[in-house]
Amino acid sequence: MYNSPIPSQAELPSSGQLIRSTVIAAVTAVALLVTIVLPAEYGVDPTGIGRALGFH
Repeated sequence: MYNSPIPSQAELPSSGQLIRSTVIAAVTAVALLVTIVLPAEYGVDPTGIGRALGFH
């Protein structure tokens, strides 16, 4: 880590790219929570996908 060069300003992501990546990650996390975690762990299946996948 100490032997790698510091990235230039042009190599860093812009604020817009960071916000876009954060929003995509949050939407993905919520989708996984609703479709996989809730049916598998808690028996709550609001979408019906858990039953189709055999989690419920």
